[in-house]
Amino acid sequence: MKNFKNVAIIAGGGTLPKIVYEELSDPYVIGFEGMPCSLSDRAKFHNFNQLGYFFEDLTARGIRSVVMVGDMKRPLLDETKFDEFSKAKFHSIFNAMHQGDDTLLKYIISLFLEANITPIGAHEIVRNLTLKAGVYSGSADNLNAEDVKRADEILEKTSCLDIGQSVVVEAGQVLGIETVQGTEQLLGYVRDTSMALRRLGVGIFVKREKINQDLRVDMPTIGPETIRQVYDAKLAAVIISPGKVIVLDQDECFRLCEELSLSFIVKERK
Repeated sequence: MKNFKNVAIIAGGGTLPKIVYEELSDPYVIGFEGMPCSLSDRAKFHNFNQLGYFFEDLTARGIRSVVMVGDMKRPLLDETKFDEFSKAKFHSIFNAMHQGDDTLLKYIISLFLEANITPIGAHEIVRNLTLKAGVYSGSADNLNAEDVKRADEILEKTSCLDIGQSVVVEAGQVLGIETVQGTEQLLGYVRDTSMALRRLGVGIFVKREKINQDLRVDMPTIGPETIRQVYDAKLAAVIISPGKVIVLDQDECFRLCEELSLSFIVKERK
């Protein structure tokens, strides 16, 4: 892996910020007010309404690269608290805020590049966060190829609309599509779907990167809790893309899949 220097971590919630922190040499840690931050004990907190001060801080500290990592939510902006930088960017900021996540994150990347700061992905810092193609638990033989094809067709279309990264398909029926509420809500919705509408034991949860997504930010991520939620939703398999989905605590994910009789398959889109 590359030896990154003068790096800032914009840390959200979850375990991934800590994993990234441990791989870097004395990174500068940033949290944002009102957001979860799993590195809060060592973070300098900024306000989303005052981006000028944020970029001035990064420049003063000689930051050349930034990694955005962890669970984050969209900020609630208050234009009455904008600094001069944010006021000058008013229209572009609000236009980006009214778009999907991918569009918003590409706008954020553009702001860093304007400041001569290069965004980098967590997978560029930490080895083996993603997986190669293969069957890591269970079997691919029992998968309904038409369900996989349908899931990928749906994700291709939602990708164009900048909506979500996950879908659940079962016996030809779409049980749920991830939207702004996230993966946990999607799987909870599937779990609570009437059994009269289900064909248990064949459903698949598919999570992939959006087409043309900049994977330096918001790379799709799953972990052991996702596996438990898939099981609770009475699905049969997890399918992700090779090299483009972060899998946290991989050994535990595979152990859970074996214990819960779930297939875990890494394969390209159809």
